[in-house]
Amino acid sequence: MLHKAALQARGSYNPASSPCDRQIEQSIFTSILRISGEIKTSKHMDYELYHDESLEGGYWHGMLLVPAWNKKDFSDLLTTARNNTRYFDKIGIKKVDRKGIIYNCASAWTQIGVACLRSSTKGKAEPVFLGRQDKGKLQYEAVRLGGLKFILFRERDSHKGLIGHSDHVSRIETTFRFGIKGGLHLLGSDENPMHITRIHFDGHQHHQRHIDKNRIVERLGSLRQYCTISRRHDLIDDRQSDHKKRESQEYEDCQFLQLTDILIGCFRTSLGFKTRTIHTELARPVKNLVDKYHEGYSRMKKSRWANSFVISQCYLENGRWAFEGIQRNQNGAQQPKML
Repeated sequence: MLHKAALQARGSYNPASSPCDRQIEQSIFTSILRISGEIKTSKHMDYELYHDESLEGGYWHGMLLVPAWNKKDFSDLLTTARNNTRYFDKIGIKKVDRKGIIYNCASAWTQIGVACLRSSTKGKAEPVFLGRQDKGKLQYEAVRLGGLKFILFRERDSHKGLIGHSDHVSRIETTFRFGIKGGLHLLGSDENPMHITRIHFDGHQHHQRHIDKNRIVERLGSLRQYCTISRRHDLIDDRQSDHKKRESQEYEDCQFLQLTDILIGCFRTSLGFKTRTIHTELARPVKNLVDKYHEGYSRMKKSRWANSFVISQCYLENGRWAFEGIQRNQNGAQQPKML
């Protein structure tokens, strides 16, 4: 169960007032459970950030942070699972509706994602199903990679109360800004600074316009000194994530966007917001992490997944933003889409 202090401490800011960045930052810091631990990374670690969304029971931002220097190693694991399961099309949580090759590929990717979220391997390899079977029996192989990070940030009411924006995408950009700022502050530290070199969104076509870099980066306000974002002109790539279509992003980037889709769905399902019963089985490795997370700081600080992911949400209450951790949905029922 989440610490009472983390659940009860709610920061707020008035959208009508301009000096709100510090208030938002403090709200997120006092409201979200921090998972910390002794993690050794190289100085000024560069990450590429991959963003996808889910609309089930709120608006969920999923942000996967991949170390830039060895992203090919992570991508190779995903490709191995594709080759072993012989599934080569775009994959996502919505495609998983029964057992079969799509489920096998998604299951392998989920286990790869969880294994690679380890912030410390402690000298141990993680046994992972990479899609290989022998006479119907799943084969597990040693995975030693680690260092991925994941930010799950939910706008509880699907932006319904967020008025005064020109379009729906501007609302997404606003809450993305909350999520990335709070997430970077919580996952980074003076000893482990984080630098974002690229940001990938899944396709501008369904948004009917490109993501506005100025709304995301220029309006972030001050970041803590251990968090930086590149000022390159092509920081954001929002081409589509289907590697088999024209005008898609690079193959590796498409794979990480698709993995982000699966991880959002698995985290959401593990928090009790499921869309299909079979997703509960798919999400089992993620649920193990979420269960540890809900046991609190003392449990997580000893874990190999310490400081590797953060879960939080925001919502408007009486015209002011509130931030808090996400409790498990006790109903356990399928959640209707909130459009």
